[in-house]
Amino acid sequence: MNINKKINKVSLLYFFIFISFLIIGLNSFKDYGISIDENFHLTNGEHYYSFFKGLFSNNTEFITLEELKSSFKEHYFKDPAIFDFSAAILVDIFNIKDIKDIYLFRHLLIFLIFLLGCFYFYLILRKRFKSNLIIILGLLFLFFSPRIFANSFYNNKDLIFLSVSCVFFYYSIKFFEKSSLRNTVIFAFTTALAFDVRIMAIIYIFAFYLMLFLHFLDDKNFLNEKFKNSLIAIILTTLFIYLFWPYLWIDPINNVIDYFSVIKDEIPSMQNLYLGNYIFSKSLPWHYEIIWILFTSPLTIIIFFLIGYSVLSVKIFNSLMNVDKKNHKFWNSKNEFIDLYIFLALTLTFLIKIKFGVNYGGWRQIYYLYPLIIILGLYGLEYSIKFIKNKKVIKFLFIILFSELIFLSLWSYKNHPYQFVYFNPIFKKLTKNNFDLDYWGISNKSVLEKIFSLNKEESFRVTTNSFTNLNDSLRLLDPKLRKKINIVYDLNQADYVLDNHMRKWSSTPGEENLKKDFSIVYNLIIDGNIINTVYKRN
Repeated sequence: MNINKKINKVSLLYFFIFISFLIIGLNSFKDYGISIDENFHLTNGEHYYSFFKGLFSNNTEFITLEELKSSFKEHYFKDPAIFDFSAAILVDIFNIKDIKDIYLFRHLLIFLIFLLGCFYFYLILRKRFKSNLIIILGLLFLFFSPRIFANSFYNNKDLIFLSVSCVFFYYSIKFFEKSSLRNTVIFAFTTALAFDVRIMAIIYIFAFYLMLFLHFLDDKNFLNEKFKNSLIAIILTTLFIYLFWPYLWIDPINNVIDYFSVIKDEIPSMQNLYLGNYIFSKSLPWHYEIIWILFTSPLTIIIFFLIGYSVLSVKIFNSLMNVDKKNHKFWNSKNEFIDLYIFLALTLTFLIKIKFGVNYGGWRQIYYLYPLIIILGLYGLEYSIKFIKNKKVIKFLFIILFSELIFLSLWSYKNHPYQFVYFNPIFKKLTKNNFDLDYWGISNKSVLEKIFSLNKEESFRVTTNSFTNLNDSLRLLDPKLRKKINIVYDLNQADYVLDNHMRKWSSTPGEENLKKDFSIVYNLIIDGNIINTVYKRN
């Protein structure tokens, strides 16, 4: 009876946590601006939806498959479009017409998918850790990490993939535990879903099948049920990938080759402010994303991750050294399997990204690794607790961890909706004028609204001194306000200039050149850093 009461209390606590997450999200999703990529993805979904509608109609206004292939030069439109296509369907079902409402609806969808990802992350943590305290810590760190939280409302690529990755990892673990036909089908479906959200899922897929191979090496039984169901899973995954990705329907093999051959060449060659220097995307050093992770992640997670990763590395090395011994096993428990699986997926991704990846825009393109970083951080915490054993010291550790969570929550509340420029306190002093801040121009929306409070005229002309597109931000303003703003592309025609300090070309006018004809009337300052500046013509 007491046990049941305890279980009910714990379940109630988790229910309260997720309800709190939902309430926070519902009260926040309208506050964020539009990223420069969202218009591409909105159009992507609309075109795919038009194509699908055309399959069931003779109406010539719908896009054909050949048109879908040839209409756009950007590789975005060759990408799998699960989210974009689904969002377009829902927009049509709910009859959402105004462009502002469409974007806000998409922002809500992104958050709800992230919330689903948090739930599956919680399920993974339950499989790995016995302590509810550790599970709650991991869950809260995922949700309240400022950059992850902000991106969960507008990042329809990286945060969608982070969320779907959590689903994939959970079902891949379930498939390994019991490779029933039901689990096989679900695993294949989620694998294809992850792949059709982001191609980088192929590394995770490879990591899992490598784990299966190690398992077969251990038991020497290649014809067991798990092996047969693995083959079925591969076949089903391939089928689902094909079904979810219309670009492959014309010519699957050649279009896959075409996709991988052009995707690297089509990476934008923009300048990135990194360690005080503007460096073009294709010339960024190997440590670019590693430094970004160290500078922008919660300190305690980074510290315990380094402990966990180091301990696990030694453990795996020792296992490999004893691989030729009799009765050797790569793992001896479910927990050890999960640890090795997470370690392998994380390490392979880092190595491949460092060697072959083209990076830009901070570390957003590998945000999907963050749940794995947290898990290994919790592993490091678990190891530290076993090593220390002193109850007072352990209690102090948890106080520090929860204190940082409180700090992150308060920081996010104070700086809402600009959590995307968070740097942890240790490295914050090193970030001034050394790193990109508002990479996607998310702040442009609120700054445009600020101009209305500064301007008394009926209409005015605005341009930007960076590569971010003001037309995108304009779409989130009320229809009446949109009519008062004229977006121009010539500095000489502008009444106001917005500058989020992002540079695409070396010829972009600097601050000194702007000051010749304009004066600064507003600086958006977050945590001591200027992330957007408004200039008014003298």
